[in-house]
Amino acid sequence: MKCNEVIRKEHHRFVFLEIDHTFYFVKSFILLGKLHDARLETLQIRDLSNEKPMEAVPIEELSDRAMDILSEEVTLVRIGNELRYITREDFLLSLMSDADQSKMGWLHSLFSSIPKGLMVVNLEYTVVNSNAESIRMLCTTPQQMIGRRLDELLGSSPFQQVQLTQIPLLNQLITLPNNQGAVLVDFVPLIEGGVMTGFALVLQDLPTVNSMAMELDSVKNLNADLETILSTIYDEIIVVDREGRLLRASAHYIETHWERAPKEWIGEQIFQVKSARDLVCQVIRKVQKTGIKVSLMQKEGEAPLLSVGNPIFTKDGKPDRIVVASRDLTEMARLQRELEFTRKQSENYRKKYEELQDRLPSARGGGMVFASPSMFEVMKEVERISQFSATVLLTGESGVGKEVVANAIHSLSARRDHPLIKINCASIPESLLESELFGYVKGAFSGARSEGKSGLFIKADKGTLFLDEISELPLNIQSKLLRAIQEREVYPVGATTPVKFDVQIICAANRSLEELVEKGEFRADLFYRINVFPIHIPPLRERKEDIAVLAHHLLHEFNQMYNRNLRFSRASIELLEAYEFKRKN
Repeated sequence: MKCNEVIRKEHHRFVFLEIDHTFYFVKSFILLGKLHDARLETLQIRDLSNEKPMEAVPIEELSDRAMDILSEEVTLVRIGNELRYITREDFLLSLMSDADQSKMGWLHSLFSSIPKGLMVVNLEYTVVNSNAESIRMLCTTPQQMIGRRLDELLGSSPFQQVQLTQIPLLNQLITLPNNQGAVLVDFVPLIEGGVMTGFALVLQDLPTVNSMAMELDSVKNLNADLETILSTIYDEIIVVDREGRLLRASAHYIETHWERAPKEWIGEQIFQVKSARDLVCQVIRKVQKTGIKVSLMQKEGEAPLLSVGNPIFTKDGKPDRIVVASRDLTEMARLQRELEFTRKQSENYRKKYEELQDRLPSARGGGMVFASPSMFEVMKEVERISQFSATVLLTGESGVGKEVVANAIHSLSARRDHPLIKINCASIPESLLESELFGYVKGAFSGARSEGKSGLFIKADKGTLFLDEISELPLNIQSKLLRAIQEREVYPVGATTPVKFDVQIICAANRSLEELVEKGEFRADLFYRINVFPIHIPPLRERKEDIAVLAHHLLHEFNQMYNRNLRFSRASIELLEAYEFKRKN
Protein backbone atom coordinates (compact mmCIF):
# COMPACT_ATOMS: atom_id res chain seq x y z
CA MET A 1 0.00 0.00 0.00
CA LYS A 2 1.30 3.47 -0.88
CA CYS A 3 2.43 5.82 1.92
CA ASN A 4 -0.26 8.44 1.29
CA GLU A 5 -2.95 5.76 1.33
CA VAL A 6 -1.67 4.50 4.73
CA ILE A 7 -1.78 8.01 6.15
CA ARG A 8 -5.36 8.51 4.99
CA LYS A 9 -6.55 5.12 6.21
CA GLU A 10 -4.98 5.23 9.70
CA HIS A 11 -5.62 8.96 10.29
CA HIS A 12 -2.11 9.72 11.47
CA ARG A 13 -1.72 13.25 12.88
CA PHE A 14 2.05 13.18 12.47
CA VAL A 15 4.45 11.46 10.10
CA PHE A 16 8.14 11.05 10.98
CA LEU A 17 10.87 10.84 8.33
CA GLU A 18 14.49 9.80 8.82
CA ILE A 19 16.80 11.51 6.36
CA ASP A 20 20.58 11.34 6.73
CA HIS A 21 20.22 9.88 10.29
CA THR A 22 18.15 12.91 11.34
CA PHE A 23 14.45 12.72 12.22
CA TYR A 24 11.85 15.17 10.93
CA PHE A 25 8.13 15.37 11.55
CA VAL A 26 5.45 17.06 9.48
CA LYS A 27 1.68 17.37 9.71
CA SER A 28 0.12 14.52 7.76
CA PHE A 29 -2.11 16.73 5.65
CA ILE A 30 0.95 18.73 4.52
CA LEU A 31 2.77 15.55 3.58
CA LEU A 32 -0.25 14.27 1.65
CA GLY A 33 -0.20 17.47 -0.41
CA LYS A 34 3.49 17.00 -1.12
CA LEU A 35 2.99 13.34 -2.10
CA HIS A 36 0.25 14.17 -4.57
CA ASP A 37 2.74 14.57 -7.40
CA ALA A 38 5.91 13.05 -5.86
CA ARG A 39 7.09 9.78 -4.38
CA LEU A 40 8.23 9.63 -0.76
CA GLU A 41 11.78 8.58 -1.61
CA THR A 42 12.23 11.65 -3.86
CA LEU A 43 10.90 14.09 -1.23
CA GLN A 44 13.48 16.67 -0.12
CA ILE A 45 13.56 18.53 3.20
CA ARG A 46 13.08 21.82 1.37
CA ASP A 47 9.79 20.45 0.06
CA LEU A 48 8.38 20.32 3.61
CA SER A 49 6.75 23.57 4.72
CA ASN A 50 6.91 22.62 8.46
CA GLU A 51 10.17 20.64 8.55
CA LYS A 52 11.71 20.36 12.04
CA PRO A 53 14.79 18.31 12.97
CA MET A 54 14.33 16.40 16.22
CA GLU A 55 15.90 13.77 18.43
CA ALA A 56 14.40 10.66 20.02
CA VAL A 57 14.19 11.12 23.82
CA PRO A 58 14.71 7.96 25.93
CA ILE A 59 11.57 7.23 27.94
CA GLU A 60 13.45 7.28 31.23
CA GLU A 61 14.44 10.93 30.60
CA LEU A 62 10.92 12.22 30.03
CA SER A 63 10.41 13.56 33.56
CA ASP A 64 13.82 15.27 33.66
CA ARG A 65 13.14 16.97 30.32
CA ALA A 66 9.52 17.87 31.03
CA MET A 67 10.06 21.57 30.25
CA ASP A 68 11.38 20.78 26.76
CA ILE A 69 8.59 18.29 26.09
CA LEU A 70 5.85 20.70 27.21
CA SER A 71 7.22 23.31 24.81
CA GLU A 72 6.82 21.02 21.78
CA GLU A 73 3.68 19.86 20.05
CA VAL A 74 4.96 16.28 19.77
CA THR A 75 8.05 14.44 21.03
CA LEU A 76 9.67 11.33 19.51
CA VAL A 77 10.27 8.77 22.32
CA ARG A 78 12.72 5.83 22.22
CA ILE A 79 11.55 2.72 24.13
CA GLY A 80 14.30 0.15 23.84
CA ASN A 81 14.78 -0.36 20.10
CA GLU A 82 11.34 1.03 19.24
CA LEU A 83 10.35 4.58 18.36
CA ARG A 84 7.05 6.11 19.44
CA TYR A 85 5.74 9.62 19.93
CA ILE A 86 3.92 11.41 22.73
CA THR A 87 1.90 14.60 22.35
CA ARG A 88 2.07 17.50 24.74
CA GLU A 89 -1.52 16.81 25.87
CA ASP A 90 -0.75 13.15 26.65
CA PHE A 91 2.38 14.08 28.61
CA LEU A 92 0.50 16.73 30.58
CA LEU A 93 -2.24 14.23 31.38
CA SER A 94 0.31 11.67 32.60
CA LEU A 95 1.77 14.24 34.95
CA MET A 96 -1.66 15.24 36.27
CA SER A 97 -2.69 11.64 36.88
CA ASP A 98 0.49 10.77 38.79
CA ALA A 99 -0.26 10.32 42.51
CA ASP A 100 3.23 11.33 43.54
CA GLN A 101 2.71 14.63 45.43
CA SER A 102 6.32 15.66 44.92
CA LYS A 103 5.75 15.61 41.18
CA MET A 104 2.50 17.53 41.66
CA GLY A 105 4.47 20.22 43.50
CA TRP A 106 7.01 20.25 40.73
CA LEU A 107 4.23 20.60 38.19
CA HIS A 108 2.73 23.51 40.14
CA SER A 109 6.13 25.26 40.15
CA LEU A 110 6.40 24.62 36.44
CA PHE A 111 2.99 26.12 35.81
CA SER A 112 3.90 29.22 37.81
CA SER A 113 7.09 29.82 35.82
CA ILE A 114 5.43 29.86 32.40
CA PRO A 115 4.62 33.44 31.24
CA LYS A 116 1.23 32.42 29.82
CA GLY A 117 -1.81 31.44 31.84
CA LEU A 118 -2.14 27.64 32.15
CA MET A 119 -5.08 25.79 33.71
CA VAL A 120 -6.35 22.24 33.99
CA VAL A 121 -10.14 21.89 34.24
CA ASN A 122 -12.20 18.73 34.80
CA LEU A 123 -15.35 17.74 32.93
CA GLU A 124 -17.49 19.66 35.44
CA TYR A 125 -15.59 22.79 34.35
CA THR A 126 -14.00 23.04 37.80
CA VAL A 127 -10.39 24.21 38.16
CA VAL A 128 -7.99 21.40 39.07
CA ASN A 129 -4.76 23.36 38.77
CA SER A 130 -3.62 26.78 37.53
CA ASN A 131 -0.56 28.98 37.49
CA ALA A 132 -0.18 32.52 38.85
CA GLU A 133 -0.48 34.15 35.41
CA SER A 134 -3.91 32.65 34.80
CA ILE A 135 -5.10 33.85 38.24
CA ARG A 136 -3.86 37.37 37.44
CA MET A 137 -5.47 37.41 33.99
CA LEU A 138 -8.84 36.31 35.39
CA CYS A 139 -8.67 39.03 38.07
CA THR A 140 -9.15 36.65 41.00
CA THR A 141 -7.16 35.17 43.91
CA PRO A 142 -5.68 31.68 44.50
CA GLN A 143 -8.25 31.05 47.26
CA GLN A 144 -11.16 32.01 45.00
CA MET A 145 -9.80 29.89 42.15
CA ILE A 146 -9.79 26.61 44.14
CA GLY A 147 -12.75 24.50 43.01
CA ARG A 148 -14.24 27.37 40.96
CA ARG A 149 -16.39 26.60 37.94
CA LEU A 150 -14.79 28.29 34.93
CA ASP A 151 -17.96 28.31 32.86
CA GLU A 152 -19.10 31.14 35.17
CA LEU A 153 -16.13 33.22 34.03
CA LEU A 154 -15.54 32.06 30.46
CA GLY A 155 -18.99 30.77 29.47
CA SER A 156 -20.08 27.21 28.87
CA SER A 157 -20.20 27.29 25.05
CA PRO A 158 -16.44 26.74 24.38
CA PHE A 159 -16.29 23.88 26.89
CA GLN A 160 -19.34 22.21 25.38
CA GLN A 161 -17.98 22.50 21.83
CA VAL A 162 -14.60 20.97 22.75
CA GLN A 163 -16.30 18.23 24.80
CA LEU A 164 -18.57 17.40 21.87
CA THR A 165 -15.93 17.44 19.10
CA GLN A 166 -12.79 16.62 21.17
CA ILE A 167 -10.96 19.06 18.90
CA PRO A 168 -8.93 22.01 20.29
CA LEU A 169 -10.66 25.40 20.09
CA LEU A 170 -8.03 28.11 19.70
CA ASN A 171 -7.81 31.92 19.95
CA GLN A 172 -11.17 32.51 21.61
CA LEU A 173 -11.63 36.12 22.69
CA ILE A 174 -13.40 36.01 26.08
CA THR A 175 -14.72 39.15 27.77
CA LEU A 176 -14.60 38.85 31.55
CA PRO A 177 -17.62 39.79 33.74
CA ASN A 178 -17.98 43.27 35.24
CA ASN A 179 -15.80 44.88 32.53
CA GLN A 180 -12.63 43.38 33.98
CA GLY A 181 -11.00 43.07 30.59
CA ALA A 182 -10.62 40.30 28.03
CA VAL A 183 -8.30 37.35 27.36
CA LEU A 184 -7.48 35.03 24.49
CA VAL A 185 -8.07 31.40 25.47
CA ASP A 186 -7.10 28.08 23.85
CA PHE A 187 -9.37 25.17 24.92
CA VAL A 188 -7.54 21.82 24.50
CA PRO A 189 -9.18 18.46 25.32
CA LEU A 190 -7.26 16.09 27.64
CA ILE A 191 -7.78 12.53 26.37
CA GLU A 192 -6.64 9.31 28.10
CA GLY A 193 -7.21 5.92 26.52
CA GLY A 194 -9.52 7.43 23.98
CA VAL A 195 -11.68 9.02 26.71
CA MET A 196 -11.78 12.74 27.41
CA THR A 197 -10.93 13.44 31.04
CA GLY A 198 -10.79 17.25 31.15
CA PHE A 199 -9.51 20.42 29.56
CA ALA A 200 -6.18 22.22 29.35
CA LEU A 201 -6.56 26.01 28.97
CA VAL A 202 -3.87 28.39 27.69
CA LEU A 203 -4.62 32.08 28.40
CA GLN A 204 -2.97 35.04 26.76
CA ASP A 205 -3.22 38.55 28.17
CA LEU A 206 -5.06 40.83 25.75
CA PRO A 207 -2.76 43.85 26.28
CA THR A 208 0.02 41.75 24.75
CA VAL A 209 -2.23 40.86 21.83
CA ASN A 210 -3.30 44.48 21.50
CA SER A 211 0.32 45.57 21.48
CA MET A 212 1.09 43.13 18.68
CA ALA A 213 -2.02 44.21 16.76
CA MET A 214 -1.17 47.89 17.21
CA GLU A 215 2.35 47.25 15.99
CA LEU A 216 0.97 45.40 12.97
CA ASP A 217 -1.51 48.24 12.31
CA SER A 218 1.33 50.73 12.62
CA VAL A 219 3.33 48.85 9.98
CA LYS A 220 0.24 48.64 7.74
CA ASN A 221 -0.46 52.37 8.16
CA LEU A 222 3.17 53.20 7.47
CA ASN A 223 3.05 51.11 4.30
CA ALA A 224 -0.22 52.79 3.26
CA ASP A 225 1.33 56.22 3.90
CA LEU A 226 4.36 55.27 1.84
CA GLU A 227 2.15 54.10 -1.04
CA THR A 228 0.16 57.35 -0.86
CA ILE A 229 3.31 59.46 -0.85
CA LEU A 230 4.73 57.56 -3.81
CA SER A 231 1.46 57.99 -5.73
CA THR A 232 1.46 61.77 -5.23
CA ILE A 233 5.11 62.45 -6.04
CA TYR A 234 5.60 63.91 -9.50
CA ASP A 235 8.96 62.17 -9.96
CA GLU A 236 9.32 58.51 -10.88
CA ILE A 237 10.57 56.55 -7.84
CA ILE A 238 11.89 52.99 -7.87
CA VAL A 239 13.60 50.95 -5.13
CA VAL A 240 16.00 48.10 -5.92
CA ASP A 241 18.01 45.80 -3.66
CA ARG A 242 21.79 45.67 -3.74
CA GLU A 243 21.70 43.15 -6.61
CA GLY A 244 19.41 45.41 -8.65
CA ARG A 245 16.14 43.51 -8.13
CA LEU A 246 13.12 45.82 -8.36
CA LEU A 247 11.34 45.97 -4.97
CA ARG A 248 8.98 48.96 -5.20
CA ALA A 249 7.85 51.53 -7.77
CA SER A 250 5.71 54.65 -7.69
CA ALA A 251 2.43 54.85 -9.58
CA HIS A 252 3.76 57.77 -11.61
CA TYR A 253 6.41 56.80 -14.13
CA ILE A 254 7.95 58.20 -17.30
CA GLU A 255 6.11 56.33 -20.04
CA THR A 256 8.70 57.07 -22.74
CA HIS A 257 11.36 55.18 -20.76
CA TRP A 258 9.42 51.97 -19.96
CA GLU A 259 7.76 49.34 -22.10
CA ARG A 260 5.12 48.91 -19.39
CA ALA A 261 4.49 50.15 -15.85
CA PRO A 262 7.45 49.49 -13.49
CA LYS A 263 5.08 47.93 -10.92
CA GLU A 264 4.61 45.04 -13.32
CA TRP A 265 8.35 44.29 -13.08
CA ILE A 266 8.44 43.92 -9.27
CA GLY A 267 10.83 41.08 -8.35
CA GLU A 268 12.67 41.25 -11.67
CA GLN A 269 16.28 42.23 -12.22
CA ILE A 270 16.33 45.83 -13.44
CA PHE A 271 19.29 45.04 -15.71
CA GLN A 272 17.25 42.38 -17.49
CA VAL A 273 14.26 44.70 -17.88
CA LYS A 274 16.14 47.73 -19.20
CA SER A 275 19.18 48.21 -21.40
CA ALA A 276 22.55 48.66 -19.70
CA ARG A 277 22.85 52.00 -21.53
CA ASP A 278 19.62 53.20 -19.91
CA LEU A 279 20.20 56.14 -17.56
CA VAL A 280 18.51 54.42 -14.59
CA CYS A 281 20.77 51.36 -15.00
CA GLN A 282 23.84 53.59 -15.23
CA VAL A 283 22.87 55.32 -11.98
CA ILE A 284 22.32 52.02 -10.16
CA ARG A 285 25.65 50.60 -11.39
CA LYS A 286 27.49 53.73 -10.26
CA VAL A 287 25.84 53.71 -6.81
CA GLN A 288 26.72 50.00 -6.43
CA LYS A 289 30.30 50.81 -7.32
CA THR A 290 30.82 54.00 -5.28
CA GLY A 291 28.31 53.61 -2.44
CA ILE A 292 27.45 57.32 -2.59
CA LYS A 293 24.67 59.50 -4.05
CA VAL A 294 24.86 59.73 -7.84
CA SER A 295 23.16 62.18 -10.23
CA LEU A 296 23.22 61.73 -14.00
CA MET A 297 21.46 63.65 -16.77
CA GLN A 298 20.53 62.53 -20.26
CA LYS A 299 20.23 65.51 -22.59
CA GLU A 300 20.08 63.69 -25.91
CA GLY A 301 16.76 63.07 -27.62
CA GLU A 302 13.41 64.77 -27.37
CA ALA A 303 12.86 63.76 -23.72
CA PRO A 304 15.77 64.86 -21.47
CA LEU A 305 15.95 62.93 -18.20
CA LEU A 306 17.52 63.44 -14.76
CA SER A 307 18.06 60.45 -12.44
CA VAL A 308 19.35 60.58 -8.85
CA GLY A 309 20.33 57.41 -6.98
CA ASN A 310 20.63 57.25 -3.18
CA PRO A 311 22.09 54.21 -1.37
CA ILE A 312 20.44 52.90 1.82
CA PHE A 313 22.64 51.11 4.34
CA THR A 314 21.93 48.59 7.10
CA LYS A 315 22.81 49.36 10.73
CA ASP A 316 26.22 47.78 10.29
CA GLY A 317 26.96 50.02 7.30
CA LYS A 318 26.46 47.50 4.53
CA PRO A 319 24.65 48.59 1.31
CA ASP A 320 21.10 47.27 1.32
CA ARG A 321 18.92 49.14 -1.19
CA ILE A 322 19.05 51.91 -3.76
CA VAL A 323 16.33 54.51 -4.29
CA VAL A 324 16.30 56.08 -7.75
CA ALA A 325 14.28 59.22 -8.48
CA SER A 326 13.91 60.19 -12.14
CA ARG A 327 12.38 63.31 -13.62
CA ASP A 328 11.35 64.07 -17.16
CA LEU A 329 12.94 67.44 -17.95
CA THR A 330 10.81 68.06 -21.05
CA GLU A 331 8.32 70.16 -19.14
CA MET A 332 11.11 71.89 -17.23
CA ALA A 333 12.85 72.75 -20.49
CA ARG A 334 9.60 74.17 -21.84
CA LEU A 335 9.07 76.23 -18.69
CA GLN A 336 12.65 77.44 -18.90
CA ARG A 337 12.07 78.62 -22.47
CA GLU A 338 8.88 80.35 -21.39
CA LEU A 339 10.69 81.96 -18.46
CA GLU A 340 13.41 83.22 -20.77
CA PHE A 341 10.77 84.61 -23.12
CA THR A 342 9.02 86.31 -20.19
CA ARG A 343 12.31 87.78 -19.02
CA LYS A 344 12.99 89.25 -22.45
CA GLN A 345 9.44 90.57 -22.64
CA SER A 346 9.80 92.14 -19.18
CA GLU A 347 13.05 93.74 -20.27
CA ASN A 348 11.31 95.19 -23.31
CA TYR A 349 8.51 96.47 -21.09
CA ARG A 350 11.07 98.04 -18.77
CA LYS A 351 12.81 99.86 -21.61
CA LYS A 352 9.52 101.10 -23.02
CA TYR A 353 8.43 102.15 -19.55
CA GLU A 354 11.62 104.15 -19.01
CA GLU A 355 11.21 105.79 -22.41
CA LEU A 356 7.60 106.62 -21.60
CA GLN A 357 8.53 107.98 -18.18
CA ASP A 358 11.08 110.28 -19.80
CA ARG A 359 8.42 111.67 -22.13
CA LEU A 360 5.75 112.15 -19.47
CA PRO A 361 5.86 115.27 -17.27
CA SER A 362 5.89 114.73 -13.55
CA ALA A 363 2.61 114.65 -11.69
CA ARG A 364 2.83 115.18 -7.94
CA GLY A 365 6.53 114.51 -8.17
CA GLY A 366 6.30 111.44 -10.41
CA GLY A 367 4.94 110.30 -13.74
CA MET A 368 2.87 107.23 -14.59
CA VAL A 369 3.62 104.42 -12.14
CA PHE A 370 2.91 100.87 -13.25
CA ALA A 371 4.55 97.52 -13.87
CA SER A 372 1.75 95.27 -15.10
CA PRO A 373 1.48 94.06 -18.71
CA SER A 374 -2.15 95.24 -18.87
CA MET A 375 -1.13 98.84 -18.08
CA PHE A 376 1.66 98.61 -20.64
CA GLU A 377 -1.03 97.81 -23.22
CA VAL A 378 -3.07 100.79 -22.02
CA MET A 379 -0.07 103.07 -22.36
CA LYS A 380 0.64 101.77 -25.86
CA GLU A 381 -2.89 102.87 -26.79
CA VAL A 382 -2.30 106.24 -25.10
CA GLU A 383 0.83 106.78 -27.19
CA ARG A 384 -0.99 105.91 -30.38
CA ILE A 385 -4.07 108.06 -29.65
CA SER A 386 -1.99 111.07 -28.55
CA GLN A 387 -0.89 111.49 -32.19
CA PHE A 388 -4.45 112.38 -33.19
CA SER A 389 -7.07 114.84 -31.98
CA ALA A 390 -10.00 112.44 -32.05
CA THR A 391 -12.40 112.11 -29.12
CA VAL A 392 -11.37 109.56 -26.49
CA LEU A 393 -13.62 107.63 -24.05
CA LEU A 394 -11.95 106.32 -20.90
CA THR A 395 -13.88 103.63 -19.02
CA GLY A 396 -13.19 101.82 -15.77
CA GLU A 397 -14.18 101.68 -12.14
CA SER A 398 -13.80 104.67 -9.84
CA GLY A 399 -10.22 105.15 -8.73
CA VAL A 400 -8.47 103.30 -11.56
CA GLY A 401 -6.70 106.46 -12.73
CA LYS A 402 -8.76 107.79 -15.63
CA GLU A 403 -7.64 111.36 -14.93
CA VAL A 404 -3.99 110.27 -14.84
CA VAL A 405 -4.42 108.64 -18.25
CA ALA A 406 -6.07 111.82 -19.57
CA ASN A 407 -3.04 113.78 -18.33
CA ALA A 408 -0.77 111.33 -20.18
CA ILE A 409 -2.71 111.70 -23.44
CA HIS A 410 -2.46 115.48 -23.24
CA SER A 411 1.23 115.39 -22.24
CA LEU A 412 2.17 113.13 -25.16
CA SER A 413 0.14 115.06 -27.74
CA ALA A 414 1.08 118.09 -29.82
CA ARG A 415 -1.30 120.15 -27.60
CA ARG A 416 0.92 119.71 -24.52
CA ASP A 417 1.87 123.43 -24.51
CA HIS A 418 -1.78 124.50 -24.40
CA PRO A 419 -4.35 124.24 -21.59
CA LEU A 420 -5.75 120.99 -20.17
CA ILE A 421 -9.16 121.93 -18.76
CA LYS A 422 -10.91 119.42 -16.47
CA ILE A 423 -14.52 119.37 -15.35
CA ASN A 424 -16.45 116.86 -13.26
CA CYS A 425 -19.92 116.82 -14.78
CA ALA A 426 -21.41 115.36 -11.60
CA SER A 427 -20.15 118.17 -9.33
CA ILE A 428 -21.81 121.16 -11.06
CA PRO A 429 -25.52 121.92 -10.57
CA GLU A 430 -27.60 121.39 -13.68
CA SER A 431 -28.67 125.10 -13.76
CA LEU A 432 -25.04 126.21 -14.03
CA LEU A 433 -23.69 123.39 -16.16
CA GLU A 434 -24.55 124.93 -19.56
CA SER A 435 -23.00 128.32 -18.72
CA GLU A 436 -19.88 126.60 -17.35
CA LEU A 437 -19.42 124.54 -20.50
CA PHE A 438 -20.39 127.08 -23.13
CA GLY A 439 -20.10 130.47 -21.32
CA TYR A 440 -22.56 133.38 -21.49
CA VAL A 441 -22.72 136.93 -22.84
CA LYS A 442 -23.41 140.22 -21.08
CA GLY A 443 -26.95 140.38 -19.66
CA ALA A 444 -27.70 136.77 -20.45
CA PHE A 445 -29.46 136.30 -17.09
CA SER A 446 -29.83 138.11 -13.80
CA GLY A 447 -26.75 137.86 -11.63
CA ALA A 448 -24.46 137.31 -14.62
CA ARG A 449 -21.21 139.21 -14.94
CA SER A 450 -21.54 142.44 -16.82
CA GLU A 451 -18.67 141.52 -19.10
CA GLY A 452 -19.92 137.96 -19.71
CA LYS A 453 -17.87 134.73 -19.29
CA SER A 454 -16.02 132.33 -21.57
CA GLY A 455 -17.03 128.67 -21.32
CA LEU A 456 -14.62 125.78 -20.74
CA PHE A 457 -14.69 124.82 -24.43
CA ILE A 458 -13.34 128.26 -25.31
CA LYS A 459 -10.81 128.27 -22.48
CA ALA A 460 -9.43 124.94 -23.69
CA ASP A 461 -8.98 126.19 -27.26
CA LYS A 462 -5.90 124.66 -28.89
CA GLY A 463 -5.65 122.32 -25.86
CA THR A 464 -7.58 119.43 -24.27
CA LEU A 465 -10.95 119.31 -22.47
CA PHE A 466 -11.45 116.44 -20.00
CA LEU A 467 -15.13 115.73 -19.22
CA ASP A 468 -15.17 113.39 -16.21
CA GLU A 469 -18.34 111.53 -15.15
CA ILE A 470 -19.98 112.35 -18.50
CA SER A 471 -22.66 109.76 -17.73
CA GLU A 472 -24.16 112.25 -15.21
CA LEU A 473 -24.97 114.91 -17.84
CA PRO A 474 -28.69 115.79 -18.12
CA LEU A 475 -30.31 114.87 -21.45
CA ASN A 476 -30.87 118.50 -22.50
CA ILE A 477 -27.17 119.27 -22.01
CA GLN A 478 -26.26 116.05 -23.86
CA SER A 479 -27.96 117.33 -27.03
CA LYS A 480 -26.05 120.63 -26.91
CA LEU A 481 -22.79 118.79 -26.21
CA LEU A 482 -23.42 116.56 -29.22
CA ARG A 483 -23.84 119.61 -31.51
CA ALA A 484 -20.70 121.24 -30.08
CA ILE A 485 -18.62 118.13 -30.81
CA GLN A 486 -20.07 117.77 -34.32
CA GLU A 487 -19.81 121.42 -35.37
CA ARG A 488 -16.75 122.38 -33.32
CA GLU A 489 -18.59 125.53 -32.21
CA VAL A 490 -20.71 126.59 -29.22
CA TYR A 491 -23.42 129.13 -28.54
CA PRO A 492 -22.77 130.90 -25.22
CA VAL A 493 -25.92 131.45 -23.17
CA GLY A 494 -27.72 134.52 -24.53
CA ALA A 495 -25.59 134.66 -27.71
CA THR A 496 -26.94 134.58 -31.26
CA THR A 497 -23.68 133.80 -33.04
CA PRO A 498 -21.52 130.71 -32.47
CA VAL A 499 -17.92 130.71 -31.24
CA LYS A 500 -15.45 128.33 -32.94
CA PHE A 501 -12.96 126.23 -30.92
CA ASP A 502 -10.19 123.70 -31.54
CA VAL A 503 -10.20 121.18 -28.69
CA GLN A 504 -9.41 117.47 -28.20
CA ILE A 505 -12.18 116.07 -26.01
CA ILE A 506 -11.47 113.26 -23.53
CA CYS A 507 -14.49 111.80 -21.76
CA ALA A 508 -14.55 109.44 -18.80
CA ALA A 509 -17.27 107.27 -17.25
CA ASN A 510 -17.32 104.73 -14.44
CA ARG A 511 -20.76 103.45 -15.43
CA SER A 512 -21.62 101.45 -18.54
CA LEU A 513 -22.81 103.94 -21.18
CA GLU A 514 -24.22 101.06 -23.25
CA GLU A 515 -26.57 100.15 -20.42
CA LEU A 516 -27.57 103.79 -19.93
CA VAL A 517 -28.35 104.03 -23.66
CA GLU A 518 -30.59 100.96 -23.40
CA LYS A 519 -32.39 102.55 -20.44
CA GLY A 520 -32.85 105.82 -22.31
CA GLU A 521 -30.71 107.76 -19.82
CA PHE A 522 -27.95 108.57 -22.31
CA ARG A 523 -28.23 109.61 -25.93
CA ALA A 524 -27.12 106.92 -28.35
CA ASP A 525 -25.86 109.43 -30.92
CA LEU A 526 -23.71 111.16 -28.29
CA PHE A 527 -22.32 107.81 -27.15
CA TYR A 528 -21.24 106.90 -30.70
CA ARG A 529 -19.76 110.37 -31.16
CA ILE A 530 -17.51 110.18 -28.06
CA ASN A 531 -16.68 106.45 -28.38
CA VAL A 532 -14.20 107.00 -31.21
CA PHE A 533 -11.11 105.82 -29.33
CA PRO A 534 -12.22 103.73 -26.31
CA ILE A 535 -9.67 102.80 -23.66
CA HIS A 536 -10.61 100.53 -20.77
CA ILE A 537 -8.46 100.83 -17.64
CA PRO A 538 -8.42 97.59 -15.60
CA PRO A 539 -8.96 97.75 -11.83
CA LEU A 540 -6.08 97.21 -9.42
CA ARG A 541 -7.29 93.72 -8.44
CA GLU A 542 -6.61 92.64 -12.05
CA ARG A 543 -3.08 94.06 -12.07
CA LYS A 544 -1.51 92.97 -8.80
CA GLU A 545 1.94 93.75 -10.21
CA ASP A 546 1.21 97.48 -9.82
CA ILE A 547 0.39 97.32 -6.11
CA ALA A 548 3.97 97.21 -4.82
CA VAL A 549 5.32 99.92 -7.16
CA LEU A 550 2.37 102.21 -6.42
CA ALA A 551 2.77 101.68 -2.67
CA HIS A 552 6.49 102.47 -2.76
CA HIS A 553 5.89 105.48 -5.02
CA LEU A 554 3.27 106.99 -2.69
CA LEU A 555 5.38 106.28 0.40
CA HIS A 556 8.32 108.03 -1.25
CA GLU A 557 6.17 111.11 -1.88
CA PHE A 558 4.90 111.17 1.71
CA ASN A 559 8.45 110.70 3.06
CA GLN A 560 9.54 113.78 1.07
CA MET A 561 6.46 115.75 2.12
CA TYR A 562 6.87 115.05 5.86
CA ASN A 563 10.65 114.55 5.96
CA ARG A 564 10.42 110.93 7.05
CA ASN A 565 12.25 107.74 6.06
CA LEU A 566 9.58 105.05 6.36
CA ARG A 567 9.81 101.66 4.64
CA PHE A 568 7.37 98.87 3.78
CA SER A 569 8.10 95.42 5.20
CA ARG A 570 7.82 92.38 2.93
CA ALA A 571 4.85 91.19 4.99
CA SER A 572 2.98 94.48 4.54
CA ILE A 573 3.45 94.35 0.75
CA GLU A 574 2.22 90.75 0.70
CA LEU A 575 -0.80 91.83 2.74
CA LEU A 576 -1.58 94.60 0.24
CA GLU A 577 -1.19 92.20 -2.68
CA ALA A 578 -3.52 89.70 -1.00
CA TYR A 579 -6.26 92.32 -0.51
CA GLU A 580 -9.28 91.73 -2.76
CA PHE A 581 -9.95 95.37 -3.76
CA LYS A 582 -13.61 94.65 -4.34
CA ARG A 583 -15.64 96.90 -6.60
CA LYS A 584 -17.91 99.35 -4.79
CA ASN A 585 -21.60 98.92 -5.55
